[in-house]
Amino acid sequence: MKKLYHGSIYEFDVIDVSAGKGYKDFGKGFYATAVPSHAERLAIRNKSITEKRQSLLKNKKGLQPITAYRYNLLYSEDISGLKVKVFKEADKEWLRFILQNRKSDGCIHDYDIVVGPTADAETTTIINEYYDELEESGYSDEVCEKVIAELKPENLPKQYFFGTQKAADTLRFDKIKRQVVG
Repeated sequence: MKKLYHGSIYEFDVIDVSAGKGYKDFGKGFYATAVPSHAERLAIRNKSITEKRQSLLKNKKGLQPITAYRYNLLYSEDISGLKVKVFKEADKEWLRFILQNRKSDGCIHDYDIVVGPTADAETTTIINEYYDELEESGYSDEVCEKVIAELKPENLPKQYFFGTQKAADTLRFDKIKRQVVG
C-alpha cells in the first residue's frame, strides 16, 4: 500500500471520478499526490479561488464559509487488469499528453490510471508563452524541447490520476479529513 493525498474544498467519503473537472493534465477524473504539502496547497488554492468567486457575486446572501480538507488515502498497488500509463519524467511525450488533455472536457485516452509530473502554475505560464508556437508546429520535437528546457521538472511533484471508478476503487481512506489552515 502506498500513501497518497488529495486536497479539496469538498467533504466526501466516497470517491466519484465523474465529479472531477475536465481540461486537466491527465483528463477528467480524481487526482492525488504522494506529497502531503502539495495536496494542502491545492486545497488552499481552490479555497481562495472559490472565495474570490463568491465575493464577486452581486447577491452575497447565503455565502458559506469554505473549509479546505486533506484526505489521506491508501493506494493498493495491485492494479492487475487496469490500463496504466506512467510518465517517469516531464518529457516531450508528457508535454504533448497534458496539452491534449487540457483541451478536453473529458479524457483523450482510455487509461484507468496515469502517473506523472504535475504541471503547476509556473508550467502553465511557460506553456502559455509557447502555445501558438506549439500549435503551429504541430507540437514538434523542437518546440517541445524548448518548453521542457524552461520547465524545472525536478520540482514538479508526481500526481496520480484515476480516470475510472474501477481505478478509484484501488484507493481506501486512511484519514477521512483534516482541516487545512489558510
